[in-house]
Amino acid sequence: MFDFGVDQAAGLRLEAQARHGGPALMPLASPAMPSRGFEWLCRLAMDLTEAGQRVVVIDACATERGDSGGLSHALADAGVVNLGADARPGDPTDWLVMPAAQGLQSLLATAAAAGADTALTRLFAPFAAGALLLLYAPAQMLASLLGGVKARVMVPVVPQPQASIDAYGALKWLHGAGLHPVLAPLEAQPQVLANVVDCARRHLELKAPVWARPAWGQRVPDAALVCADAPAFVPYRSPARGAHAGAAIPFWS
Repeated sequence: MFDFGVDQAAGLRLEAQARHGGPALMPLASPAMPSRGFEWLCRLAMDLTEAGQRVVVIDACATERGDSGGLSHALADAGVVNLGADARPGDPTDWLVMPAAQGLQSLLATAAAAGADTALTRLFAPFAAGALLLLYAPAQMLASLLGGVKARVMVPVVPQPQASIDAYGALKWLHGAGLHPVLAPLEAQPQVLANVVDCARRHLELKAPVWARPAWGQRVPDAALVCADAPAFVPYRSPARGAHAGAAIPFWS
């Protein structure tokens, strides 16, 4: 069963989710030129770390090199576990960054062959409980990986020449895959943001939410994907998401 966080209960953060034994995931749609989103990505990671999260940046716009340190290596080596456990919440300069271009291609193949649930289970396996994974990747790839999962995906709106084109293009891909994109502006011109919102409403029939930066530290953990196992058909209550029907397979919320 797939769903994204909509409960928004006050005071419930990733610490509560961690008691269910897994990390959490927030997908991030990279601009057409990923480097133009790096400042936005760093600001987001800093804000979340300052808010007490153990942040892991999974950069699918960077290619793994060597024999270790990247997502592809972590996926291939069952001995790699608890990544992100050593991060120091509250230190805005301390988060793990992993290149992940090859690893994402592997996950896309898994999703195509066995579905998004299996791909997400593979993605989560190397990471520590309580880790907040920020998967930075092109919107088209996120749509292929997460198709059928009602996940929130953050779409940056940054001060660069193609800001509105990039943001609208990402909304189109993600909305078309059944995902739930949200706009996350950083120092963007108000008119640019307004144009993106208006185009999405008129052409996609999508009312795109906007998350202002001061709210990122709360909204991202609240809306991140989490996984927990529960017995089949047994009512299950997540402290971060409220009551849900249990399932024998991984439960995503």
